[in-house]
Amino acid sequence: MSSSATSNETKEKKHDHASSPEYEKGHVALPGPVSNSQPQDTTLAILELVRSKEAHHPLHWPAWKRWGIIIVYCLLQVFVTLTSTTYVGAEYLIQEQWGGSTQVVTLGQSMFIVGNAVGPAFMGPLSDIGGRKWVYVASITCYATLNFGTAYARNLPMLIIFMFLAGTAGSTALSNVAGTIADLFGDVDGAGQAMALFVVSANFGPSIGSPVGGWITDNPNMGLKWIFLINVIIGFAFAIVMCFIPETLPRLVIARAAQKSSTIDETEAAILRSKVDVLKELRFVATMTFRIMFTEPIVLCLGIYNGFAYGILFLYLDGVFDVFVLNNGLSVIGADLTYLNFVVGVLVMFCFIPVQTYFYGRDRVKYGTNRPEARFLTSLVFVWLFPITLLWFAFTSDGNVSYWSPVVAGGVLGFADPLLWLSMLNYITDAYPNVAASAIAAFLIPSFVMAAALAHLGVLMFDNMSTKWAMAIIGFISFGLCALIYIIFFFGAKIRARSKLARQF
Repeated sequence: MSSSATSNETKEKKHDHASSPEYEKGHVALPGPVSNSQPQDTTLAILELVRSKEAHHPLHWPAWKRWGIIIVYCLLQVFVTLTSTTYVGAEYLIQEQWGGSTQVVTLGQSMFIVGNAVGPAFMGPLSDIGGRKWVYVASITCYATLNFGTAYARNLPMLIIFMFLAGTAGSTALSNVAGTIADLFGDVDGAGQAMALFVVSANFGPSIGSPVGGWITDNPNMGLKWIFLINVIIGFAFAIVMCFIPETLPRLVIARAAQKSSTIDETEAAILRSKVDVLKELRFVATMTFRIMFTEPIVLCLGIYNGFAYGILFLYLDGVFDVFVLNNGLSVIGADLTYLNFVVGVLVMFCFIPVQTYFYGRDRVKYGTNRPEARFLTSLVFVWLFPITLLWFAFTSDGNVSYWSPVVAGGVLGFADPLLWLSMLNYITDAYPNVAASAIAAFLIPSFVMAAALAHLGVLMFDNMSTKWAMAIIGFISFGLCALIYIIFFFGAKIRARSKLARQF
């Protein structure tokens, strides 16, 4: 583009063309040549060719095929997220073997979470242009290999470094699964249930990780190294299985189907002509996530909010021993089993999603389009459960009432927190469908950085404050954050209208 005026004129023409009936039917020619100095614009122009009405789009695959793919990838996520909390169950053995304060040993967990933030920055955009399948296979193969390093670490710094590297490699299970769901379900009503399964798996893994870690480390025939050697075995098994799962990136699926077809339409012809050279698009891979994170205020704000919400899970894990063992007299195993209240809460959330889908469908009928903001309809009510249950947990955690009260409070939090996270994920994939993995990565980076910080903050808080006030402070802060959901619901469309990356509805 030779000047800003030319750029604006081109954008206006493109918008007019995209709004035409012919464009909606999937018949569109490849946009004119773009200067090689702007590879990001070239890539985005190619990605914009893909429309859900294209006959070969993965959206039109049989339901059993789409759900089968999602189930495998969600099981992958359960597997990877287990590591973040199985490590917690082994911290006392790590201290016995190498020494170090609780804060230093906790670095292993927090660096794994930081790795979860680093990986999506490049794996998300790479999967958006080069395809999802082999990013999954390569990254999980690396994850399995790196767990040899954690299993046979010779000192604590080596263990912490390998935890970070493993978290980076395994992060594809967090960032790319949401992009795969966007490939297979788009913004249709059923996308909510598919994304809910993703949220269930993301919460299920950390919730059962500590009991699993405790069981492994207490087994005299296994011990510390088997926490990581099991990851090696299961990781390689997943990598082999994923070699046989089909590619889901719509641009590649459509292009391959068009090559085999005797007749192709204009859109398919344009996609076949548009060859994205992954090696030449490294600039896109390196910068797209950060471009979204720093130029799309909605994504950044939701990421910060989610980081706070996700960090609550780790704060909860830090406080479980004090609340249930010291204050309520449960055994260590009994305290570990209280993590299952999150599992119950998130399963109730999964069963609730048809209600949310019903309201989303009513909103579409009312406005004549699938508004991303409609994903927050039920969250407008249930977001208030987030601070309320934190205060409920805080003020019944000191042992003066039955321990079932904080257990139930944690279960309600396990419903409210994932429901809000689900709304945010659906909103982002609806608003940024052509760069869904990059947008999810931009959302997850601040989330995991905050969660890693809160893992350490939790140690300090529960060491220096009572369990009541440690959790109560977080509860009071979260009241103010609830306002963000209302701002996005009522003003999100106006904010998206100014975006160069968000799709207009």
